Amino acid sequence: MKRNLLLLLLPVIAILMVAIALYFPNSLPAGSDFSALYNTDLALVNRVPIYDLPRVEALAVKHSGISPEKFFLARFPYPPWYALSTFYLGLLPAKVAATLWFELNLAMLFLSVWLLTDGWSGRLRLIAFPLALFFFPVLGGLSVGQYDFPVLLGTALLIYSLRRENVALTSLGAALLTFKPHVGALILLSALGWLVAGRFSFGRSVVRSLIVMGVFLFITGFLADPAWPISYPQMLLSYQNESNVTACSECASLPVWSSRWLLDGSLANAMWIALVLLMLFGILFYFIRSSLFRSHELLLSAATLVTLLVSPYLYNYDYLLLLIPFAVLINKSSLMQKMIVMVCYLVPTLSMILYGRDGNIALLPVTIGMTILLVVHVLRMKKPVIDSIATAA
Repeated sequence: MKRNLLLLLLPVIAILMVAIALYFPNSLPAGSDFSALYNTDLALVNRVPIYDLPRVEALAVKHSGISPEKFFLARFPYPPWYALSTFYLGLLPAKVAATLWFELNLAMLFLSVWLLTDGWSGRLRLIAFPLALFFFPVLGGLSVGQYDFPVLLGTALLIYSLRRENVALTSLGAALLTFKPHVGALILLSALGWLVAGRFSFGRSVVRSLIVMGVFLFITGFLADPAWPISYPQMLLSYQNESNVTACSECASLPVWSSRWLLDGSLANAMWIALVLLMLFGILFYFIRSSLFRSHELLLSAATLVTLLVSPYLYNYDYLLLLIPFAVLINKSSLMQKMIVMVCYLVPTLSMILYGRDGNIALLPVTIGMTILLVVHVLRMKKPVIDSIATAA
């Protein structure tokens, strides 16, 4: 009954969102990060290969009304199926499309919270929605039209669907993690590791479904760019050589901060630091793997935290993924640990309100603190539940 009601409501919600985007004035910056997605969708609906940058730029200049010498084309360094999932934005004026994208991100945020709080008491569940919305990295991501919300939703879907052994939702969650690969890859690999280690029939069903999903995404990519297996990697290589990417002046990651303190601050040196950090975390989690695999929620939280500590190319809005370990640990931990989670929630927001971009550094001790809290929680656990699941199967 609830499922049928939801299916009936979806078209109504979609029409309402489009109506709001069309008829309600707004001040969202259509020329911010969102412009990369919008110009890519614009190319898509005009049958221009999305990684053919000269043609995409010519089309974007024509529609923007800005003179070519003043126009800057923000690149879209994401796989083609991301653009295909949002092609309809290219059919709308830029301001309208920016509003609709804001609404879609807001919907993905609230759906993620709903999934992450499944099983919570009604009052705590209601409180979780405004808490998630007013976490400062979330507000930052919403305001500039960033691309992390599908990854947040994908992780939340995996946590929810693995608990309920739902193959379709697990496959959908895995697909969403590929939308922003440098953020979602480790989370996806961790989920696959949990499924394979379990050796139960549900895991085998999911792996088969994911193979079909992977083939489907690969084939659909040709709709966006007939040469995407070649042109997409070429675009990524040239993108990494752009000055704003190489300098990574606004990055808020541990490897980049370490590079600034110890070396020349470049992204190239940060990548070497990231490799060392990844190896150290790999060693740490190898020794606690039996306890960590007790719960897929804890495993995916660990993968999220390691991603935020290891990935060099991160901005402050990428830390909205902290909502994952916040939700998991506040639900599973003691009162003292819950208090620590709430402090970790408050510190980045207050820091960035008071100090602006300089407050980004608060994200690092908070992420490290959450990692320590998770490790302590895992070490207190005993026999992995996954073993009993595998035995039962």
